[in-house]
Amino acid sequence: MVLQVPGSAAAEQAMTRIVIVEDHTLVRQSVAKIVSAEPGFIVVGEAARGDEVLPLVNVRRPHIVLLDVAIPGGSGLEVAAQLRAEAPAVRLIFLTMHDDDATVSRAVALGADGYLLKSASTDELIQGLRAVAAGGSFLSPAVARSVMRRAGGRAQGTCLTDRELEVLQLLVSGRRPAEVARTLFVSLKTVRNHLANIYMKLDVDTAAQAIAEAFRQGLVAQTF
Repeated sequence: MVLQVPGSAAAEQAMTRIVIVEDHTLVRQSVAKIVSAEPGFIVVGEAARGDEVLPLVNVRRPHIVLLDVAIPGGSGLEVAAQLRAEAPAVRLIFLTMHDDDATVSRAVALGADGYLLKSASTDELIQGLRAVAAGGSFLSPAVARSVMRRAGGRAQGTCLTDRELEVLQLLVSGRRPAEVARTLFVSLKTVRNHLANIYMKLDVDTAAQAIAEAFRQGLVAQTF
């Protein structure tokens, strides 16, 4: 059954709209309570099954879908692939217990904007949501450490410039594009141009993929 949360249309327009997909009722309700308590966020819908997500997204028009990997009615990975094809503007964050290499790699390859573990703190969850809502990406520190271990700290000689590496390192530290611009004393347009070049050189499509690839290649330092 799809659960929807009613709210004022005017109030919703000024907030980041979030749909939560989680089959464990207690976990879903707890996450919804945490998110709803944060200024600027509103939970506009909840689903317990993968096959409920696209109809709910079409009706509720969220900015972010926060979803688990292991859900009935189609896995979270299958849902992500469907949303990328049919609702590409929606940003995706996985919140899951799965930290194995295959799942993380598949999620990032599908274009996930964030990947958080259920062991994350409330602050980490909100930090991830805010980063993604602002157009950035976020990897749970535990996931980032796993990616770094797989990389073995070996740089593979990409042709990123010093400035592009600086932008990438700031993204890894959790900065949003606008914060990167302020830190480097450049325009947001300049940062976006750097990001476009980074994506092209790393052969990726999203900031989350760029961060994961940077860790794999040993291009950036862990900041957690």
